[in-house]
Parts: sequence; structure tokens; C-alpha cells
Amino acid sequence: MANTSTLTILLSALLFMQSQAADAYTDHRHAKVDSAEQVLRQRKDLTDKERMDCYYTIVRGTLGKDTEKHERYCREMLALTYKMNALNMRENALYQLGLQYYGKEDYEPAERYFLWALAVTDSMHGDKRYAESTIDDNLSQLYGALGNLYNIQDKALLAIEYYQKALPIFEKYDWKESQTILHHNVAELWLTMGNSEKAEHEYLRAIETGTASGDSLMMALPRKGLSKVYLDKEDYNRLSDVLLPAYDYYHAHSDEEHNDYAEILASMAKRHLMKGHEDLAKAKAYVQEALSYDNGELMFETRADVHAAAAMVAMREHNWQQALHHARQSVHESDDEATYSDVSCYELLAQIHMELGDKEKAVLYMNKVREMMERFATEHYQSGLSQMEVLYETKQKQEAIEQLTREKQWYFWGGTLLAVLLLLMALIFFLLLRSVRLTRKGALIKAKLDGEVAERSRISKDLHDGLGGMLTLLKLKTEGGAPKAEVLQQIDETATELRHIAHHLMPEQLLNNGLSTALQDLAISIPNAKFTHFGDDRRLNQDIEVVLYRCAYELVNNAIKHAKASHIDLQLMQENHQVTLTVSDNGYGMKDEESAKTEETGMGLQSIRERISHYRGTMNIIDKEGQGTEINIILPA
Repeated sequence: MANTSTLTILLSALLFMQSQAADAYTDHRHAKVDSAEQVLRQRKDLTDKERMDCYYTIVRGTLGKDTEKHERYCREMLALTYKMNALNMRENALYQLGLQYYGKEDYEPAERYFLWALAVTDSMHGDKRYAESTIDDNLSQLYGALGNLYNIQDKALLAIEYYQKALPIFEKYDWKESQTILHHNVAELWLTMGNSEKAEHEYLRAIETGTASGDSLMMALPRKGLSKVYLDKEDYNRLSDVLLPAYDYYHAHSDEEHNDYAEILASMAKRHLMKGHEDLAKAKAYVQEALSYDNGELMFETRADVHAAAAMVAMREHNWQQALHHARQSVHESDDEATYSDVSCYELLAQIHMELGDKEKAVLYMNKVREMMERFATEHYQSGLSQMEVLYETKQKQEAIEQLTREKQWYFWGGTLLAVLLLLMALIFFLLLRSVRLTRKGALIKAKLDGEVAERSRISKDLHDGLGGMLTLLKLKTEGGAPKAEVLQQIDETATELRHIAHHLMPEQLLNNGLSTALQDLAISIPNAKFTHFGDDRRLNQDIEVVLYRCAYELVNNAIKHAKASHIDLQLMQENHQVTLTVSDNGYGMKDEESAKTEETGMGLQSIRERISHYRGTMNIIDKEGQGTEINIILPA
């Protein structure tokens, strides 16, 4: 379990990261929210940017205040970012959702949203719309949030990993307070894992940056933590160097820092009980002052620390009953709730019961010490393995992304080469066809030639509808920075498709799983595309499946290339007597001059009409200029 000081600094770090956003809502928070909602209700002519500003105002103003409203507007904001292609606002919406779940202690969705926001921020690199400082702000915010999230769940290695990711950004902009908080958090984590050397190193770095910041709290906070290291080492001189300045600060701020001041008082008492520097009267005075703050408001860990110090003082006075009373107050009532700090208190209880002559209970508590040590060792080992596996997978993904970035230019030229090869193939077919037409002689030759022309026409259509669409997708993926594995898979599928066309075969994805699965794969491979299936999920005639798949490819290709659509919906409805394929997009529409020209001169819709006519199919087009297109293809089942 995270101890009291860690929880306190977690909150401090979280509030620090949100300080810029929170400043605007120090006063009249609800007035701003109400005003923004009123604008949304009353104005129907809002631009996307104005609507986004209203959503953002409401989201920031309702965090921690109105969970239902906060989540609703976060999702409205998230949906609008896709329409606007606004990556930074998408990161903000996802981060806000993560904070909401974090606040509800629902850590799994909080982690999911933070990681999603991190992926969005990574995609902002290279986008000229976003300054480097904006990306750094997002990264530091998300690294800190993930560090806090894993910290609160006792996933120390993961927490340290993300805190350390944030450190270079803090150093880049010379954010001393943030550096201090980060080093302190990392030190606390190392201390909970029993690594006092690394904890000491991080505390000292926190003292260095805290001193440079000039903030008195930043100077005192890591000294309070470091004092625990030197107490365990029984290093009186170094303990005094860090503990006394911390005591001066918390003593001066005791009215608002009850918990931390009580913890400091307990450390002061233990300092005066150290061998060679004993001063029982002073130790007792510090303990009594610390106990005066035990009014039910102290965190359990601090309260346990205070009572442990009181038990140690009572033991020095040989007041064993009083020592027993305080020692019992220093441990959890249930062994299941016990933390690592309970172990030393169990040792105190064993010593006290031994002095009282109760050997049975003394042995009981010594056994608890052994059981707790074994349990914590096992838990730390298993947790460490799990976290190391996550870290390994994360680093593998990062290395893959970096490798893809280095090879992005290679992919571009590879895609260009494939496009050139396709053009050469089309030219060869054209020249061959022209040559055959020029040499036609006689009825027999003409009949033979007609068959060749029909076959070449079919191959040409397959090349256009199949390979043309696949190569367009390949180009989009390479230019869009898709993962290497995904690009290589697309290249493999394109090569396979070429072989299948040459051997008069259907697309490979239809062979095993059918049209519905093939269309689902097509939608997954296209950014911002969605596929929905209705009705029976049975296999159709193979020829019909091929025709519908080719039609879908052609329509999706047209929507991306010519209509410039940013969202595409594919629907397949299977009924007893017919099957309907619907492809709709939010592009320019076919009344756009450029799109219309493409329809007249390209293979496009004419090719689709010819294909479906052989199966008594019909095609309906619903087109709204500038608002998108919906095309329905209906074939008898």
C-alpha cells in the first residue's frame, strides 16, 4: 500500500499538472458551465470551433463536480474531434475521461484512456499544426498521470518508468517544482521496495531541485522523506542535517500540515532515542505533542508511526503496559490489511510480550514477522515480474515505432515503385489490345479476338477494382505512418491478390470466412471506417461475394480519393430474398466538379453497374452536394 506521504504527494503532483486548467475556474466555475450550456441550447448556428469551445468549458468545469455531465460532454467533445481532425482536443477529452475514472478509483478504464491519449499525442509529432511545447505539455501531463495511477496501485516499477519519462521534459523547461515532486515520488517508491540506496539518491536530487526552486515546501518535503532512510541506518549526523530543517518548516505550518507535522514529531522522538544521543525527556515531549494530533484525522500510516514512537519511549521507561497499548495502535487490526511498516511494529509487540512474560504471544508476533516478510517478498516478486513483462512489451512497441519512423521513407518509395509497376502493366495491356485490334482479319480472327478483348477487359477491371484499391490503401498507410507490420501485411495481400487475378481466383479473404468477415477486415484497414452486418450470417454464392466485395472496394476507394471523405460506413444486410450493400461517406458528394469528372472518365460507377447487371442487381445513389454520398447495391440472394 502507498503510505501517507506518497498519497499526499500524488495529490500534489496531480493538482500541479492541472494547475493551468484549474486556474480559470477558481471563481464562478458553475457560472461558466451554465453559460456554455446555454449557448449550446440557444444557438443552432455554432461553428465546430465554437461548439468545441463550449464542450471544453463544460468538461473542465464539471470535473469532480458532476460526473454524469462531465462524461457526457467529454464524449461529445471526443466525437467532434474526429470531425474536425483536432488531435490536441482529442487528447484533452481522453485525458479528462481518464481523470474522471481515476477520481472514482476505477483504475482500469483510467489507464486505458491515459494510454489512448498518449497514442494521440505521439501522432501529433510531425504535424505542423502543433508546437513542440504543446506536445511536451501533453506528454508530461500524461506521463505524470500514468505514474500516479501505477503508484496508487503499488505498481512501483511501472510508476517509476513513467515518472522518469516525464523528467527530461521537466528539465527541458526548467520546471523545478515538478522535478522535485517527481524525484520525491520515485524515492518513496524505491523506499517501499526496500531499496534505501536508490531512495536516498532520489531524495537528494529532490532536495537539490527543491532548493533551486526557492519554494520552502519543496525544500522540506524530500528532507522529511530522507529522514526515514537515515533513521533506518541509525546515522545520527546526517539525520540531523535533514530532519531539523524539515521540523522548522512543518512546525511553522503545523496548523495546515497536521499529518506531516505529526510524522516529523515522531521522527524527532526516535532521533532522541538513538544510541549515544539518548534524551528521553525530549523524546517523550515530542511524542506527547504528536499524540495531541491523534484526533481521528491523521492518516493510518502516520498514526501508526506516532504510536510506534510512543511505544518505544514507554519501553525505555519500562512502562510495559503503556508500551503494549501504543504498540497495538501501530498495527492494522487485520493481517490482510497489514503493510510493510507493520513488520517493525510486530517486532515491538514481540519484545513487549517477552518482557511481560507472555512467551506464547511473543512467539506469535515473531511468527507474524516471518510470515509478513515471506508474503511481501512473494508479492513483490510476482508484481515485479508482471510489471517487467508490461515494460518489456511497451519498449518492444516503442522500438517498433522508432524503426518504422526510420524506414518510413523506404516505404514511400516502395509504394511509389508498386504504383509505377501497375501503370506499366496497364500500358502493356493497352498496347497489346491495340495491337490485336489493328491485326484483326476475318470472322474467325474477329471471334477469337472478341474473346480475348472480353478477357482482358475483365482482367483490367480486376486490376483497377482490386489492385488499384489495395495500392491506394497501401499508399495511405505508408503516408499515414502505419506500423511496419501492418504495411508489410498490406504489401503481402497485394502480391497475393495479383497472383489470384492471374489465376482467375477470388480475393483470398473471401475463401475461408466469407463476405462479412472480408468487409470487416476492409473497414479495419481504413482509418475512420466502420462496418455493420445485419440479418443472416450465411455464406452467399461465391460469385456474388466477389462482386459485392469488388464493389465495396471501388466505392471506398472513390470516397477516399475523390470525395475526400473522413468517415465511411459499410453495411451489409442479408435477407432471405436479397442482399444489400450500402456504402456511405461524409465527403464532398458527386456533384463536386472534380468527382463528376472522375465518374465520367474513370471505370468507377460504370464498372459497378456492368458487374451487378449480370446478376439482375440494381444500384441507387443518394447524393447531397457537399454533405456526402450513400450508394445502395441490391442483388437477389
